[in-house]
Amino acid sequence: MAPCIIRISSQKGGVGKTTFAVNLALALQSAGHDVLLIDADSTNPSIGFHLGMTKSASGFKNVAQSKASFNEVISVHAPSGVHVVNGVIGAKPFVVTKEEAYRMISSMRKMPYDFIIVDTQPGYYNMGIVTYFDEVIIITTPDMPSCVSAMRMSLDYDKAGVKNFIVVNRVRDRGYEIHPGEIKRMFPGKAAGFIPEDEIVPISIAEHIPALLLNKRSKFSKSVIQMIPSIAPPPKMHATRRRGVLRFIRELLVR
Repeated sequence: MAPCIIRISSQKGGVGKTTFAVNLALALQSAGHDVLLIDADSTNPSIGFHLGMTKSASGFKNVAQSKASFNEVISVHAPSGVHVVNGVIGAKPFVVTKEEAYRMISSMRKMPYDFIIVDTQPGYYNMGIVTYFDEVIIITTPDMPSCVSAMRMSLDYDKAGVKNFIVVNRVRDRGYEIHPGEIKRMFPGKAAGFIPEDEIVPISIAEHIPALLLNKRSKFSKSVIQMIPSIAPPPKMHATRRRGVLRFIRELLVR
């Protein structure tokens, strides 16, 4: 069965896109899935910082430019078991063409994973390329400029026929934020979850250890885990794996 390929996206930088991508990959792996995490941010790759894997001499850019295959640049994040294609942190920014994207997605379809999480650069992305993904998760924060930008992006995906969800990050429950109920009305049926502000996130980034490994019971970690049934599309999952996801969530939340 072909893997489900999920693009993690945002219209703005600094909303926690990469942090979410990393921890979603770990949550899915912990739930019993085989996961590949790809740092396809061609302008500012940073997954290596989150995972403590900063010494990669080759990675996504090499695959995009046909200088290596995915198998040649995949490494394993030993603490979690997640397979990773890192970005080359010191590489110059580059643009992925539609032809290069199609070639890489075609290769991904043949890989032995349940989920492939692809973290991409924020901002506009070639809609011809976006249609190659099974779904897109748009990360935003609960302020008006970010939500409006996310809505614009979501509408573009709708027009292109691409399934998309909204994840609202860094929720503080302050009066100046857009209320979750209003956000749900802005994005009917698309709000996959709300992630509260949590000091575990900056601590995890500073220590190069994902939040789910530092503290699975943190507010941030629990929020990511609870989104899995909404984000993981049932048609792509075996029934036993679906039960594994739900059992994992129940066991984790009652500890």
